[in-house]
Amino acid sequence: MNPLRLRGRDSGARGQNRTQPAQLQTAGRLSALRVRLTLLLIALNVVGLVGMGAVAMVVDQQQRDGLVQAELDRTARTAKALLYYESGALRLDRLFADPAAKGPTAVHVYEGTRTSVRLVFAHPSSLPVIAPENLRGLARLVWQGQGELATTITTEGRHARLLAVPFTHAVTGAVSGTVVVSVDLGPVQQAHWRLGWTLFAGGAVFTLLVGLGGHLLARRGTQPAVEAFGQQERFVADAAHELRTPLTVIRALSEGALKDPSQQPQALRQVLRSAERLADSVEALLMRARLVAGLRELQRQPFRLDQLAEEVVAETVQPPHTTTVSVSPTVVSGDPTLVRIAIRNLAHNAVRHGRIGTEPAAITLVVETGKIMIKDAGPGLGDQPAQRFRSNAADGTGLGLTIAQWVAELHGGELQLYPDPEGGTAAVMTLPDPPPDGR
Repeated sequence: MNPLRLRGRDSGARGQNRTQPAQLQTAGRLSALRVRLTLLLIALNVVGLVGMGAVAMVVDQQQRDGLVQAELDRTARTAKALLYYESGALRLDRLFADPAAKGPTAVHVYEGTRTSVRLVFAHPSSLPVIAPENLRGLARLVWQGQGELATTITTEGRHARLLAVPFTHAVTGAVSGTVVVSVDLGPVQQAHWRLGWTLFAGGAVFTLLVGLGGHLLARRGTQPAVEAFGQQERFVADAAHELRTPLTVIRALSEGALKDPSQQPQALRQVLRSAERLADSVEALLMRARLVAGLRELQRQPFRLDQLAEEVVAETVQPPHTTTVSVSPTVVSGDPTLVRIAIRNLAHNAVRHGRIGTEPAAITLVVETGKIMIKDAGPGLGDQPAQRFRSNAADGTGLGLTIAQWVAELHGGELQLYPDPEGGTAAVMTLPDPPPDGR
């Protein structure tokens, strides 16, 4: 015997047609919200990464330029200090022996003549990015009194950094030549761009992970809202139908009684039954609305579940319908007002569906520890049991069982429907005791 748990999605075909557009509308809005939140998170992440990446690239470029300039300055000063004159001739032996003139930084020494400068030392002899005339032209300008000069030369997409400093004659103090140091910036630029591509690849992977994580978090964060909106929309749809049906019946009966006075007694009785059903629905809706809005709290208090159930069933199941009662003294902690409404809805449902043809309903009430069972002897759940619990079904109870389920869940329990092997259906509502801390 498999229980049928009441769920809003377990509706029949007509119920799905009626509630599906609203659910899709809410789900679509929340899905679009999740997408917008994810895109916003990705956009903020991209802006942050681009900003930090740009700052990192600028700082890295400045640091590399500073290191290159410092290396050029150190090499130029060292080479200049190793030059000296002896017997009027420029001596280069110290420069040849010093490691500074044999490192990765190119060193060129130009000695002044009467009209120009001539190359007297070169290590290496040339760089592929610097033409000899460029070196000589820069050395000539410094020798002619321009002072120290630093420049960057670009040839076929490759860059080189140059620094030219003058050196003087030890006796006369006049500028007698120029030391030109240079370095190919290709390796430096390649390292700089490798850093840039590394930051880009890392940022892309990080953005992808952030987008995926953000979408999962947004989905998980809005899932309770999706479920709440879905339940709310289903409840509103059921409530609208549940309230509309009695009003329609009352109006039709009233119009028929006005046209045919002989039908007025019967019509008045039916109007009273519809009015009672409408009053019950309004009471349940108002109670639920007050609880949801926080205007009324769940008032847990100990009460005798068996006595309350017997009283409600006795009021609801009137002759010619019969009731068999099997209860044991049971005390539960809950809201007796809400439990009363739930039991009354279950009893109404059992009376309505617990008949075969025109025969009276035979209802069985069983109360045990934390559990209420109301069983009927009707035709059972049938091939489409969920149709029975929708307000748009031809003989459905609609809002009644929806509210009963809501009351059970509000108390931490559940409402299940069991097809009885001997015929009929058993509705079982559990009301577990709350934890000791009251949560």
